[in-house]
Amino acid sequence: MAFLLGFVVLVSGNILDSAMALSNGAGLIPPMGWSSWCTVGKCGADFCDENEVLQAADALNTSGMLSLGYNYIVLDDCWAAGTRDAVTGALLADRNRFPRGMAPLADDLHRRGIKFGLYTSAGNQTCSSGGRSFPIPGSEGHYQQDANTFAAWGIDYVKLDWCGDVKHLPIDGVAKGRKYYVSFSHAINATTPLRSMFFSGVAAYIFLLSDAPIYTNAWRSFSDHHDTWTGMSGTATAITAQQDLGTAGRPGAWPDMDVLTTGGQACATNSTAHCPGQTDVEYMTEFSLWVMNQSPLMIATDIRNMTSIMKKVLLNAELTAIHQDTRTPPAKHVGIWPCSGDPLACQMWARPMADGSIVVALLNTDSKAHKITLEYARIGVSGWGTTTNATVYDLYVVQLCISSLHTPSTSHDPPWGARTGGLTPRSGTRWARLKQTSSHTVRPCYV
Repeated sequence: MAFLLGFVVLVSGNILDSAMALSNGAGLIPPMGWSSWCTVGKCGADFCDENEVLQAADALNTSGMLSLGYNYIVLDDCWAAGTRDAVTGALLADRNRFPRGMAPLADDLHRRGIKFGLYTSAGNQTCSSGGRSFPIPGSEGHYQQDANTFAAWGIDYVKLDWCGDVKHLPIDGVAKGRKYYVSFSHAINATTPLRSMFFSGVAAYIFLLSDAPIYTNAWRSFSDHHDTWTGMSGTATAITAQQDLGTAGRPGAWPDMDVLTTGGQACATNSTAHCPGQTDVEYMTEFSLWVMNQSPLMIATDIRNMTSIMKKVLLNAELTAIHQDTRTPPAKHVGIWPCSGDPLACQMWARPMADGSIVVALLNTDSKAHKITLEYARIGVSGWGTTTNATVYDLYVVQLCISSLHTPSTSHDPPWGARTGGLTPRSGTRWARLKQTSSHTVRPCYV
């Protein structure tokens, strides 16, 4: 698991170059919000209805999530009817679940300051039926029509999956996949009525590679993320995929590490109880590395019934502010600390911030605990002298300590864990702010 350490240095930061991002005005900051995917029933059961959406909107507001920037509600594969309009061929909402349709619901959410997103597929069918016994039509052959429908309904976010007949394309599937995602990108940015909508292309990176930021506002750098640390769909694999294969984000174009599973999926249909698949430390790590990479933060578990770890993680104002700050690039993997037994298990990620801080994640991917020593020279930021006094603070517990730069800080990282914190010169702005607002005792760093 990873622990984030924040380090503050007085360096300058500039707005990122967005020339190679989709120029539709959407996604200038990475989106945050709630997804229906794992809320009612296990992930993939994906039941949703109007009542659930309005309750989720209330929860975003009353929990404090909305004020932190969680201002999207995105329905996954659960909202559409099993057939299109017999006359026009337009997509329809499932009237058993959404009796008023989507436009009035979008209006309700907009009045609350919440943006609304919907899911569809590039093929003739979607991936899941949302707990129903019949298939759901995809957008194949209707790209412009469906984009126009979404715009007319007031939709703000469209997620395009890769399911249905397109999953069985022949050997030229990569070329066709590129054509399909480019075609939908053109459609969503030429709607009648014209509307700026965030475009999330689930499989776009497979087909577009480095061109994904030109045609989408977000692309998956990994397969579906499940509520587990290990395995091909686990959190550790998602982090590794972003490290090795992911394209760095920028305003208007963000790598998507998939939904957050903080607190655990629902135990059963119509149950508000959570059944966690990861430990609290693993959920902290999941959130930390999503923040470091500025992946969209879409929480897919039930925010109407927030557990203690959900509150601790999702309501962390320091980390959400770091995530939403686009004045400097996302974090980079900056090195490995030689842990005993597994030379690749202990990793370091760093992101310089515009206010002079440096946020650092010390990540332990091993199944046993390790000590990771952060040698400040590895961060690669000029201006740090061997006699500089710095403040280190943990971004999850907001405790302060004093450290000298010539004395490395050591983090005691549990299995599959990450430490989050901060460093600043004693005269830095972050130290002054924390000194004024923190009631915690200044202590030695990780000793």
